[in-house]
Amino acid sequence: MKTRDKIIQASITLFNEQGERNVTTNHIAAHLSISPGNLYYHFRNKEDIILSIYEEYAGNLLLETFPKVSSKIKPLDTIILYMDAVFQMTMKFRFFYSNLPVLLEKSPILREKYVKVQHAIAERVSQLLLSLRAENIIKFEDEELVEMVSILRLINTFWLSFYQTQNIVNEINDSVFYQGVLKILVILRPYTTDAALPELLKARDMYQQRYQDALETV
Repeated sequence: MKTRDKIIQASITLFNEQGERNVTTNHIAAHLSISPGNLYYHFRNKEDIILSIYEEYAGNLLLETFPKVSSKIKPLDTIILYMDAVFQMTMKFRFFYSNLPVLLEKSPILREKYVKVQHAIAERVSQLLLSLRAENIIKFEDEELVEMVSILRLINTFWLSFYQTQNIVNEINDSVFYQGVLKILVILRPYTTDAALPELLKARDMYQQRYQDALETV
């Protein structure tokens, strides 16, 4: 692995474990047993590292792997895959979601990239919901689409921050993310058709079991 890639991966690990605000470029260099000068050869500052991390997150791990409804995948499974992908990314880059407003405020370039990506994600979620409606999985009025997309993305983006403000012990583990998936299933249930409801309830029970299993391993 190239030094630049090592710096990015080490930064993700340290930011997640210690919090981005508590980690400096010197900490990252020491963690990798390289000189600060070597780090600065690849990145100008910590904000530059964070920007590169976000580019990896948005470009390689989220937009390119966003699921689409197809004849090979059950329609309801598609939204399950979507939730899995989003929450897995949230787990890997949880430092970003824990401190999102501050990070965006500090870096106009990061904010610009973030907003652009979010617009693309909103469009893909819209298409996903429309595809599910076409397959008679969910029902909603056209004027409800924008609000449904906003609610789903709101949970995906800020569930982690909400959880951390509601608990004395706010350690992040798999159980937290399964809770997030369960919240989305609750939102979708009133829109689910009678024909698709058994599959949605099956998915709910599966994630409920994963949640319980994760609690037992903590």
